[in-house]
This record gives sequence, structure tokens and C-alpha cells, in this order.
Amino acid sequence: MDPYKLQRQNAAIRKVLGELLAVEVKDPRVGFVTINGVELNRDQTVAEVFVSVLGGEKERADSLAGLKKARGFLQGRLSDLLRLRATPDLRFVYDESLDQGLGVETILDELSARGEFVDEAERRRRRTLDSLEPPRDLLAALAAATRVWVVPHVNPDPDAMGSALALAEALRAAGKDAEALRYAEAPAGSGALPGYDEALAPDAVAAALADGEGPDLVVTVDCHHLERAGDLEPLLAGVGAAWSIDHHLDGNGPAPLPGWLEPLASSASLLVLRVIESLAAGEEGGAPAFAVSATMATNLYAGLYTDTGGFRFPNTLPLSFEAAGRLVAGGADAADVAERTLHQRTPASLALLARVLDTFAYHHEGRILSLRVTRAMLAATGTTMADTEQFTGLASAVSGVRFVVFLKEREDGAWRVSLRTDAAGDVHGAASSRDGGGHRQAAGCTVTGDPETLVAQFVAELAPQLG
Repeated sequence: MDPYKLQRQNAAIRKVLGELLAVEVKDPRVGFVTINGVELNRDQTVAEVFVSVLGGEKERADSLAGLKKARGFLQGRLSDLLRLRATPDLRFVYDESLDQGLGVETILDELSARGEFVDEAERRRRRTLDSLEPPRDLLAALAAATRVWVVPHVNPDPDAMGSALALAEALRAAGKDAEALRYAEAPAGSGALPGYDEALAPDAVAAALADGEGPDLVVTVDCHHLERAGDLEPLLAGVGAAWSIDHHLDGNGPAPLPGWLEPLASSASLLVLRVIESLAAGEEGGAPAFAVSATMATNLYAGLYTDTGGFRFPNTLPLSFEAAGRLVAGGADAADVAERTLHQRTPASLALLARVLDTFAYHHEGRILSLRVTRAMLAATGTTMADTEQFTGLASAVSGVRFVVFLKEREDGAWRVSLRTDAAGDVHGAASSRDGGGHRQAAGCTVTGDPETLVAQFVAELAPQLG
């Protein structure tokens, strides 16, 4: 084997492992660990990873135990990021040469340069868009598929619908027979997205399945299990393989589909952008290379813009602006997208908003705001739940409000609860304790009961964070 190629592989593995240890390994036993070198054996089945640990014998033993525990995770991520055909077995070895030759000051300099002394928030700020690498298995599944359906969640917002439309167009450019699916009711802010009218409606989906023209692969976007596909779920339940691309996990329902679940991303569209860029390079399965079109860029920008609240929400990171720059350079009209998705309103949606504003209730001196929408309100105004997509952001913008509790009545009488907070708050605990999920600043769950009682329970749980 070419010795220079082996050296390059050693260096690549060392670099990636260093980044994974800095950002993704959460085991508290793994302390200040530096990777000093990597040595692959001749057949590349084993990689010895030489590490040093800042501290005494206990810190060394704890760190090595933590690295051993994380070995399977690190091997999987290494395979994804470097696209290895065969992942070497990682064997962590304590490098005693550091004890003999290097002083503590040198070690501290290395750790500081690697970012070990910054908190998790700073590490997130330092991440770049290119550090988000689509899993190899997902790319391989897309490359192997012939006919693909891309499915957003029910009542799709521009992130879900835009991601579905963009990915379907990219797959067609890569030579696939691909379609985005839509629902019977046009979603607010999404119906004007490029290609929406050509997406398959539920009746067309049913007809295709009846004619034996279903897909061999289903990809859900912003939707990590088919239960979130509403009326499309029974149609898709037995159709081909199913993968997902999502940026948050909802604890309700079954385990997520295989695919790419990346909480660091501010939107599903950001992840779909990285998948499309990988497909566009033509590196998977001999597919033709293609350029990211202006319509793809527009649909993805719509998702990124709305899921960050116009770049106002705490989930906005430097890599969010990096993605926005690429999409605008690729043809997305930022001003037009902002107008269509966040600022345009129909008369019916304004009538609904007037009724919802009447439900605004302020708690704890206006620092917690609750609101709700009922099925009766929707029926009276001729609107759908999709018309409420921006109401949470409106409530969050009220001066002095730190927490928002938004109850949405479902057809079965249960309440879908959307929770929001500022950068200092945490609503994930309130949602996850009720089998929900999401992020610290944005989470949700489904509950049953009297709405006034439910609001009182959420307010009581969130109030201790007000100080």
C-alpha cells in the first residue's frame, strides 16, 4: 500500500476524532484528552489511537474507560464523516511519551487551540455548515432508489414543505423518479412555494398505489416517524423503505425512522441542503452531477428563514447565516421569501388571529403568556391549523414575555401544546415529562384535559425559572 496514502488516512482519522471528542462525546468521564497520533495497520482493520490525558492516574483511567465506552459511537461517526468502506476497529492507547517529553504548558496550549476550554454554546457557534455531514447510509439509500416519494409532516410549515419540494427536485436532477407529497389543505405560507402545485395530493397518492406505481423509498422531512404524516400515514405504512431527515425529536409516538436526526440544525431545510449538495456532486452510485437550482434554493431558504423566525430565534447560529448566504447566491430572493412566508396574511387568517388574541392571558406579571385556538374558531373563520403557524412567534415578540404556552385543539379533543422561551429558559423538560420533545427554547407535547387546568399546570411548572 502507498505509505503516503496511509499517512493521509491516519491524519484524517486523527483530525475527525479530535473534532468528535470536542463536540459530540458527552461522557463526563472523558476529560481533557488529546489525540497525539493514529496508526492504521496494513489492511486498515485496526487503528491504534494514541492519546494523552491532562491530570493524574484517576483522570487517565476515567478517560480511557469513557473512550472505550464511546468506541462504537466514534466508529460509526467516523464511517459517516470519512465515508469509509470498512471502518477500522479503534483501540485507544495511552501515549506515555508525553509524560517523558512534553510539559503541562504544551498540553494546555494544545487543548486551548482545540477549543476544550470553551462551553457548549461556544462550540456550537464555532461549527460550520460543512461540518454537518449526511450519513453515508442515507446517501446510499437515495443512490440505490429508483422511485422516491418525499413526505413533509401534516399541516406542513415552509420548512417541511420547502424541504420536500427541494429534495424531490434534486433527486429528479440526479436521475430519479421523485415526487414531493402534499396534503388536501394548502398550508399557510407554503402554497406559493415553487413546485407546490405539482406535488402529489392524497388522491393522486392513492391512485398511484392502486396502479402499482408506488415508490421503493419514502423519505420524510421534518417528520421523523410516519405518525406525523396525518392522513397519508395509512397509505404509506407498507410502502417500500422509509428514511427521515429531521432536526428535532418528538417523544410522542414510535421510535424515529432511520436517517439523519441532527438537533444542531436550526431547520430541516439546512440538513436537506447538505444532502442536496452531496447529491449534486455526483459522488454516490455514479449519479450525474447537477447544479443547485434557483427553485431548490428558494424552497430551502423559505424553510430556513421561517424556522429561525426571520433569524430572530435562539436556534440561529453562524452556520445558519452561512447556509442563507449560499442559498441567496444560488438564486433565492430573500425579500420575496420573507414577504410570502412571514408577512403575508389572508383575510381569513386575520379573522382567526383576532379570535386567538382574545385568548391571550398573562401570568406572573406578563412574563408567561398563554393562548389557544379551538376547532370552533377554525370552523367559524374557514381556516386550518396551518394558519396558526406564526402565532407562537407573535406571542414571543410581546415585550416582557419569557415563556409562551400555546394550546391547539385537535380533532380528537386532545391539545397540541407548543412551548417557547428565550435563550435563558428551558421548555424541553416540561414537554418531555409529558412524552413530548424538541429543544430547550422550542418544544411541544400532546395532552388531554380542561384547557384552563392545563395552562395552570404549565405556568406552575415554568414559573420557577423566572427567578
